[in-house]
Amino acid sequence: MLLIQLTFSFFFTGLLVFLALLYLYLQNNFDRKFLYAALFFLSATGYLLSSYFLLLNLSNNSLIFWNKFMFASIFTLIFTFPHFMYSLFDIKHSRNFSIITGITALVLVLLTFSTDLLVTERIINFKGVLRPAKTELLYTIVFVAIIFFAFIFFEVIKNVRNREIKSINILPMVIGSIFALIIGFIDILGTALNKTLIFNIHDPFILGLFVIIITFAWSFLSQYSMVFASLNKSKEEIEKLIMKQHRSIIEFVQLIAKTLDAKDEYTAGHSLRVLDYAVKIAQELNLPEQDIEFLKQACLLHDIGKIGIPDGVLNKKEPLNNKDKRYIENHPILGKKILSNVSEFQPILDIVYAHHERVDGKGYPQGLDKEKIPLLARIIAVADTFDAMISERPYRSAKTKEEAIKEIIAVKDKQLDGQIVDLFLKIINEY
Repeated sequence: MLLIQLTFSFFFTGLLVFLALLYLYLQNNFDRKFLYAALFFLSATGYLLSSYFLLLNLSNNSLIFWNKFMFASIFTLIFTFPHFMYSLFDIKHSRNFSIITGITALVLVLLTFSTDLLVTERIINFKGVLRPAKTELLYTIVFVAIIFFAFIFFEVIKNVRNREIKSINILPMVIGSIFALIIGFIDILGTALNKTLIFNIHDPFILGLFVIIITFAWSFLSQYSMVFASLNKSKEEIEKLIMKQHRSIIEFVQLIAKTLDAKDEYTAGHSLRVLDYAVKIAQELNLPEQDIEFLKQACLLHDIGKIGIPDGVLNKKEPLNNKDKRYIENHPILGKKILSNVSEFQPILDIVYAHHERVDGKGYPQGLDKEKIPLLARIIAVADTFDAMISERPYRSAKTKEEAIKEIIAVKDKQLDGQIVDLFLKIINEY
């Protein structure tokens, strides 16, 4: 009775983790990291659910179904486990790997449910309880699967051992995985010998799987809890500063800008230089002082969304792939989302959101064109583009002032507002 209750508790815990991760996936712009984590915990939850039913007094047909369901859940891990691990640590894998593991998992699931090649319909007394007879092919496949899981796990650990991943505490994952692998081998050996090897536990891998659920959830959510805690702490500090009317909020946003610059060694000082150019343009346009103050804040915070871009993408020397580009193109959206938590930043939300839009409508994230793009965002776009070109980047050397001016002229009225470009060229020629 106690084992039945514990198994159901393990299943319910896994289900809650799955639902939480699915919610995070939907709330974080369909970040695949959350999707793969959710699928991994769904596989584990399926195993625990079948284990729960197998502990009840079932008919022969139900015993056969839930045994097949159990092994089908294990086989889905062939796809979900490596993708979860690789996405968690930003390790690249080929499309062919995804196709092969996905097809393998699908074929094994179909074989399990539609044939007797793995789980037969013959009921036997298995370690004191009734179970369908399993074939040697099944044990071979499960053994190979465990070896595959161990290989993926230790490959990931080897890959990240020399990398600084401060936001992820991998120690619980290491302990949980080693424990589960040992339990898994003992479970297979006990099954082959038709006897219990750990006290009087008939299915010890249930315990191992629960440990994996808890330790992996701990490690996975730790990185996001640290980020969320950091953002919440920043929000509280911002609100305190705003309450002090005699202090200018611009001093605080300068601090944030320097913090963002520190994340990317190639753009140190970028936000301050963009601010300098943009303010001069705004003054040439005779904009009101309040608009210039908003412009200053937006310049310093226009790249705050880059906090969500992995360092490996931000400092990548090779050309960006489609996944990398999605991270880059998502940073104005994330920037707006972060700043929307502070009431004082409401006037600059649309400016930060639109600073990568183009006047020809080919920009991102929304594809706005011409006057649909806020004026202050068009100003930042010119200043940001020029400074980016004359700055050193991981994938290219800095351009000269003359080269950058030629490129600015080339994209006039295409990427950048022509009137603002003309004003900027007048200003920059005076430097």
